[in-house]
Amino acid sequence: MTGATIVLRQDDCERLAHDQRLSGIGLSLFDMMGIADGALRDWYGGLMFTTEGDYHRRIRSLVSRAFTPRSVEALRGQAAQMAATAVSSVQEGGDLVAACSALATRLICRLLGVPDEDVEVFRQWAEDLSPVFYVMTPDQIADATRAITELQTYVDGLTARREESPGSDLVTALHAAETDGERLTHTETVNMIANLLVAGHDTAGSQIPCSTLVALQNLEHLTGVHCDDARLSSATAETMRMEPSIPIIPRTATEPIGLHGATIPAGSMVFLCIAAACRDETAWLEPNRFDPERFTRPEQGRLLNFGAGTHYCLGTAVAKIAVEESLRAVLAADPPLRLSEDPADIPWRQVLGRSPVRLLVSPN
Repeated sequence: MTGATIVLRQDDCERLAHDQRLSGIGLSLFDMMGIADGALRDWYGGLMFTTEGDYHRRIRSLVSRAFTPRSVEALRGQAAQMAATAVSSVQEGGDLVAACSALATRLICRLLGVPDEDVEVFRQWAEDLSPVFYVMTPDQIADATRAITELQTYVDGLTARREESPGSDLVTALHAAETDGERLTHTETVNMIANLLVAGHDTAGSQIPCSTLVALQNLEHLTGVHCDDARLSSATAETMRMEPSIPIIPRTATEPIGLHGATIPAGSMVFLCIAAACRDETAWLEPNRFDPERFTRPEQGRLLNFGAGTHYCLGTAVAKIAVEESLRAVLAADPPLRLSEDPADIPWRQVLGRSPVRLLVSPN
């Protein structure tokens, strides 16, 4: 591996995100940590995040058939109810991050058909697996290995039950999905469910507090937004632009790539800096100003928070619903909620996504 390139501009990030000469980081991180075999490596090596080429296209095609707009949108009512319950628990004051911490995981579990009583153990498995996207300590490797083993055992049983008794959940849809006579193998189905759990728990789970923080800092611009779906959608996108939970997307150049007269060498790392692209003044009008109506105007740019090209996140619609309904509940609170501490004093965490550790609120 030779050097690294950090890409900051929106246009460059978007173009390179679609460039077939850039690939995911594959198993290089596991090689560096000395994880040469075992259940954790086998699972990680089969993720859509780490695979490329024909295998990736096949898996993506099959999974996308299960992720229908109808099945995803059917979650909105459940997401709204979960968010309203979470926000009501801090109506007299409390921590919104703690109140909403399980919302994304609970929503993914509903999508998969996992019973509510098993959500907490799923959340713990997701917590233990989230560090796999960074350099892990020996203890984290042990926790992640145990988590993926236990999760796969659970999902084995879940998929077996769905084979015998199909339902209206995603597990059943994944089994039924077919492209050119091909279907997901049992192992691929199990791995994909674990993939969705970790991505949904950390990516969507991190974006909810990021977006909520932005909203609480700009309440004067959000009056009545929770009553208007179009305005809510635009305002939610704007909070994601202002505070993306995934600030950087790592890639590896498989061939030399020309960029503005320079050459990105083959084998080098390329970091698409989404946080910088979201504030690029050549792509966004007044990029540092919060404008909740920004995404109602067609001339505006496109968010790259969920990637682009062959690695565009298939769970984007689920994540957007989770964030939108969380913001709707916060903005609908009566009496209104306000931050109880200076945003500069709020600590942050980073696993796969980055997010505030707490959001202490009180009635206004």
